[in-house]
Amino acid sequence: MRTVPDTLTHERVAIFADYRSTLDALRRAGRQIDLAALRDYLAEGRHLIEAFLYIGIHPLPEQAQADRAIVERLRQHGFLIRTKPAQLLPTGQVHCAFDLELALDVQEFAARTRPDIVVLVTGSGDFAPLAQRLRLQGIRVEVASAPAGVAPALQAMANGFIDLTQIGAAVDNLPVPEPPLAAEVPLPEPDDFELEEAAPVPA
Repeated sequence: MRTVPDTLTHERVAIFADYRSTLDALRRAGRQIDLAALRDYLAEGRHLIEAFLYIGIHPLPEQAQADRAIVERLRQHGFLIRTKPAQLLPTGQVHCAFDLELALDVQEFAARTRPDIVVLVTGSGDFAPLAQRLRLQGIRVEVASAPAGVAPALQAMANGFIDLTQIGAAVDNLPVPEPPLAAEVPLPEPDDFELEEAAPVPA
């Protein structure tokens, strides 16, 4: 990850990204984003505490293998990843809702680490109450999504909106990067990131 020590502020930021819904929204806009570069872009000039990524694994074996390869490559780039099986809809689309897991993770992580900023890389309106709760705790909320894929309620509740279709060539139209050569010997770690289920933080 790039570091910019001369411009770092005291602000501490945590990023929570819904992988499939974000990429689907970008595909509909004709765009593609390098997630590692996006994380660095969203955190630039601030202290990145953690970057969480939520990935649904395709139910068909061949596609599932490809998804798990992406998971491993992104994990080696520093993401903390939660996975679970996705559902194949009759339309052929893949659906995997992480709303509950993401909301609980944000609340628990915010309670433990007290970030100054939480970036939600999603467009789901279901997160509008979460954004409100975070702001009531004094945490700035930024939403990053494609304009066509973000719910007005979520965008209105956030302190700031980042248009993923307009952030420039630094993160645009790039593939998921290959891991560094030094990462050929994998570190021992679980296949999937799992947090203990936690009760929501009291208001």
